[in-house]
Amino acid sequence: MRLSYRLALVFAVSGALVAGGLVLLGMRSSRQEAYAQAEHLGRVTLTAARAVVESEARQGRLGGVGRSFSDLIRHAEIATVVVRDRRGKRLVGSSEDPRLIGREPKPGRRLSEVDDGIYDVEGTVNLGPRGRGMVQVGFRTASLERRLREIAATGVQAGVTSALAITLLAWLIGLFAGERLERLVKRLEALASDPQNFRRLGGEGGSDEVSRLTGAFNRMGLSLKAETRRRRALEAEKRELSAMLVHDLKTPMTVIRSGLALLSDHATNGGKRDHNRTFELLEMSTARLQRMVEDVLQLAKLEEMSGLSCTELVEMSTLARACAKDFGLIVADRKQNLDLTVPDDAPPPVLGDPALLRRVLDNLVHNAVEHTPAGGRISINVRAEGSDRILVEVSDSGPGVPPEAREELFRKFFQRDMKRHVGNVGLGLALCEKVVTRHGGAIGVGDAIPKGARFFFTLPVAPEPEAV
Repeated sequence: MRLSYRLALVFAVSGALVAGGLVLLGMRSSRQEAYAQAEHLGRVTLTAARAVVESEARQGRLGGVGRSFSDLIRHAEIATVVVRDRRGKRLVGSSEDPRLIGREPKPGRRLSEVDDGIYDVEGTVNLGPRGRGMVQVGFRTASLERRLREIAATGVQAGVTSALAITLLAWLIGLFAGERLERLVKRLEALASDPQNFRRLGGEGGSDEVSRLTGAFNRMGLSLKAETRRRRALEAEKRELSAMLVHDLKTPMTVIRSGLALLSDHATNGGKRDHNRTFELLEMSTARLQRMVEDVLQLAKLEEMSGLSCTELVEMSTLARACAKDFGLIVADRKQNLDLTVPDDAPPPVLGDPALLRRVLDNLVHNAVEHTPAGGRISINVRAEGSDRILVEVSDSGPGVPPEAREELFRKFFQRDMKRHVGNVGLGLALCEKVVTRHGGAIGVGDAIPKGARFFFTLPVAPEPEAV
């Protein structure tokens, strides 16, 4: 869920809870006020009834109290009025419903505890010659219940209305605050991916936390943008300088190789070359240096391009056969064995640059040759993996690659001990990883069986041509 929605939801729920709480407090206060008014009316009515009884009792006309009570009952919501002597005997009883005269009053109950619709109050009264007595008045609670229902209905209506209003307002506030934060988050993500295209955010002039955060973000973005420009300029200069240096190395390398060939001819007497081991080391080092120069040039070109400059259908089995044939003399000279395993039914072609893919094969096979001892075995295997991938494997019987070195093996300028077969061949493996990735594949390294290193990469099968 988006941050703005989460904030809006939190604010809305909080607002609804606050509104509901206020409405409940209001309803509770209104109910308490209604109860208080009813209880006050009961006390006033009881006082009036006591005054009537005492007045009639002093005049010896207690029998006429019933008529006075009848008038009081007609003008007030009184169910019963009963006068009893000190022994509890009923002296006078008046009610609109004669059935209620014999009802047993229940004084002392609170209004909220009444369950039969009549609220009873009582008080002592002076009955003259009869001594002290008791006046009991029963009030109908129908009007109070109607009032309570009205309070509840009004409270629910007010609660719903206020809850909706507060919820809507809180939702809008949450959206506003969340949108400001989300806009900042999106710019932070954009800044992390491409500082060069940073754009300032508005709204940093305030004193609230979001405005201060926006100001800090703008300052950080401007700083990163300037630093990115400076670094990109330096990287461009480094790439240009490296390309110039590597390109300039090709000419002296050609001169050195030509000079070595000429010296080798002059040092040959009777079909045998003097200082043969020295010449072999020079030729091997020169070839290695030339491969490194070519790798640097090719890697620089790949890093400058966003795609492949040349794509066509490539048969990996054909490339593997050509690679095995070219390395055949080298392997034989080093007294090694080279096996090529290609199925009779050629795997489907891949779409890519044949020169770059051949370079990957050459680099992997060259590494295997370099790290396989005399009498060892080098294997090249090409096969389909599933219906949409081609797998190419180059294995050797050398010392293998230590597990701790495999994660960084394809990183540029990776350096480890050559004796442990970690592929310190300049930028060859980095170039392999770049080429395979550019073709939509993946490259890796593992253990060969029974021992040695196994380099492998997969490439997607070329899509079928659309029917015309």
